[in-house]
Amino acid sequence: MPEHFNNNGDQGNIEVLAAELSAAKATHKFIGEIERADFVLFGDASRAAIRHYESELKVMRPLVRERFSKGLATLLVGSCYEFFAGDLGLELRKVTRRSEFVAGEYFGYRNTEYDLAPVTRNGLFVATSLYGPFLAKNPSYLSELLVGLGAKPELLPERLSWIEKIREVSGG
Repeated sequence: MPEHFNNNGDQGNIEVLAAELSAAKATHKFIGEIERADFVLFGDASRAAIRHYESELKVMRPLVRERFSKGLATLLVGSCYEFFAGDLGLELRKVTRRSEFVAGEYFGYRNTEYDLAPVTRNGLFVATSLYGPFLAKNPSYLSELLVGLGAKPELLPERLSWIEKIREVSGG
């Protein structure tokens, strides 16, 4: 249900990945079966959407746990990170809301009331509270992901310079 799990343009991660796979001349196709997917995205959703799809999400818990334990290429964003936190061995605790740009190893904007790290990672599995096109803003991880999916990264210098400009403007 990408239309409901796209609060902050998180589905743009699929577009970024598809564009980079195409640039690397790697064949790819979209499938709707998490069990067969090489890459899985759970974008941020409203609380109402999480409640509406809760039974479907609960069914996916064992698959998310397995993907995390094996470090398989997966991206959980925002509310889905929060929903599956326990499956990643994390405790979800409320804190004073944080609304901030995060810079360092990973870059992005987060707005959260939970104490989860901005990024929890195992291999190519990333759970993050950093919204939007995470892959576009984190080329180092994108390169690792592409290699992990069997592609040779072809990140163009002008794209990398755009990312640096975004970071500069955002204070990151």
